[in-house]
Amino acid sequence: MIYEQITDIINKSSKIAITSHVVPDGDNIGSSLALCLALKKLNKEVSYVIDDNIPEIYRFLKGAREIERLDSYANLDYDLVIAMDCGDLERLGKVKQLTEHARLVNIDHHISNTRFGEINLVEENASATAEIAYKLIKSMGIFIDKDMAECIYTGIVTDTGMFQYSNTSEETHSIAAELIIAGVSPSEIFNRVYQNSPKEKVLLMKEALKSLEFYYDDKVSCITISKAQIDNITKDDLDTEGIVNLARDIAGIEAAIFLKEKEPNVIKVSLRSKNKIDVCNLAKEFGGGGHTRASGCTIKSSLEEAKQQILQAIKKQV
Repeated sequence: MIYEQITDIINKSSKIAITSHVVPDGDNIGSSLALCLALKKLNKEVSYVIDDNIPEIYRFLKGAREIERLDSYANLDYDLVIAMDCGDLERLGKVKQLTEHARLVNIDHHISNTRFGEINLVEENASATAEIAYKLIKSMGIFIDKDMAECIYTGIVTDTGMFQYSNTSEETHSIAAELIIAGVSPSEIFNRVYQNSPKEKVLLMKEALKSLEFYYDDKVSCITISKAQIDNITKDDLDTEGIVNLARDIAGIEAAIFLKEKEPNVIKVSLRSKNKIDVCNLAKEFGGGGHTRASGCTIKSSLEEAKQQILQAIKKQV
């Protein structure tokens, strides 16, 4: 069984790096932290290494403030690298270099996962990678305490959109119940994650909504924000997760597009859909991926060019 294979390789490793994708979200942070805390209970030398900053809203989780950027670990050798919630090797950013001389385990739930690891634990029906992390930790016989439970619950609640997305299953709710028994307060997690936005993020939402446009008989909505607009509000690299939902949650909309200019000619695209449009296939056309109803990609062009490319591509599905 693959869970036993992963347990065996962990037991045989002395120095372990847990990592996850750039532009981190609640699931990759929560699942990675939970596994990191679990392996520390086995007295393993383990670090959570990532090529990005952790959004402030997730820093309440145990171990979040100990996460290090890659620069601190560039000269260290690892026996094992465990990639969490990452669809392909490139999304690890600079952390990818740590896999060159280490064994690599890939744990994920994205249907677009490229199976880039030596061992690939990819469960496409799981609601979140945190759900897989829960099962792996349990299979290793490690007691899940409150700190670990909060990490896992945060991963699940964010990747299911507070249990409202179609990836939410009976097993998802069963696991959530076990996490509550372990000490998680759903209201506290909700308050920290969803009712704790910095003022600057709300101002970014306001600015982005000024660009709201509708296409294809009002079935597709699109919002954009330029780097100049972002810099005018804040110099911090603020988390913009959730802004795309403002365009999706409109009556009659089948798909929503949010384009964010990270830097000149580098556009981060977030895609969401409701019932009919497969945004994963759409994202794949541009080298991205994700889920059927939630995906993303990066396009190297101007903001307007990227917008037209996405609109032209989505036209085939409307």
